[in-house]
Amino acid sequence: AMTMATHVGVLDQGRLAQFGTPREIYESPVSQYVASRLGLPRINLLPAGLFPGAPSAAKTIGMRPEHVGQGEGQPAEVTRVEHLGDQTRLHLRLEGHDIVTLTDVHTTHQPGDRIAIAPRAALYFDAAGARIGQGDGP
Repeated sequence: AMTMATHVGVLDQGRLAQFGTPREIYESPVSQYVASRLGLPRINLLPAGLFPGAPSAAKTIGMRPEHVGQGEGQPAEVTRVEHLGDQTRLHLRLEGHDIVTLTDVHTTHQPGDRIAIAPRAALYFDAAGARIGQGDGP
C-alpha cells in the first residue's frame, strides 16, 4: 500500500486511527500502534527511560532502524549481523531489550562487539500509546 497509494488509512480495531500520505504516517504516527504498522524492519519500541531527554510523560520511545545513531550514547551489544546486499542490519541488545538498526554495508562489526547508540528523530508515546512531544520527528 505504501508504494501504490497516495493516501492510506490505518485501522485499529475497526476504527480509523490515522489517514494521510504514506510518508506522513511513517514519519509522524499519531500512536504507538500506528508506528508499529509501517516499516521493515519494524520500529524499535523501548522504555523511554533507557535514553536521557525523554519528555516526562513518555513511557515508550520509538526509534526506526534508520534513526538509531551510532558512535555515542548508551552501550549496546551486537548480537547478530545480517548482510543483505544493499543494506546491513545490526541486531543489538541494550539492557535486556532487542534493537535492530541499519549500518554501513561494509561494516566490520561482529557479534559480541559493543557500540554506543542514541536515538535520532525519536518518537515518544505516553502510557496509553498516544504520541507526545513536539519537534521530535525527522
